[in-house]
Amino acid sequence: MEKFTQQDQKISDLRENIVALARRLRQSSRTDGETWTQLMVLGAIERANGQAIPTQIASELELHSSNLAQVLSNLDARSLIRRSPDSADKRKVRLSLTETGHALVHATRSQRDSWLFEAMQTCLSAQEREQLVAASETIRRLSLWSLNNL
Repeated sequence: MEKFTQQDQKISDLRENIVALARRLRQSSRTDGETWTQLMVLGAIERANGQAIPTQIASELELHSSNLAQVLSNLDARSLIRRSPDSADKRKVRLSLTETGHALVHATRSQRDSWLFEAMQTCLSAQEREQLVAASETIRRLSLWSLNNL
């Protein structure tokens, strides 16, 4: 029974450490004008390659439609996104990033990548860096499983 408890603690520690790392990555990309929610929405729009619709983004990011509408209005007012009618269904709106929106997404990703690179170089041995990079695919599979099985 004690071994099971130790395993539970290891799983709990892993979860807490992943959450803490995600928090630090969010903090590393802070800018003066954007909230984390705005950055998440911009990233979701980019991943959809011009095919994003608000309901899909709200579902993916678990946002209320009213909250998403406010975020989209702000991004639109700042010329970070473009809204265009769907060619098949004129009631739907497709979202895409403007050049400024793309630049912002890439700049904040670059900030997070730089922070992670520096942290890994400073805090980890070469072997630990290799192990962490090798774990990337495993972490990706875990993230996909949780999305598909909620």
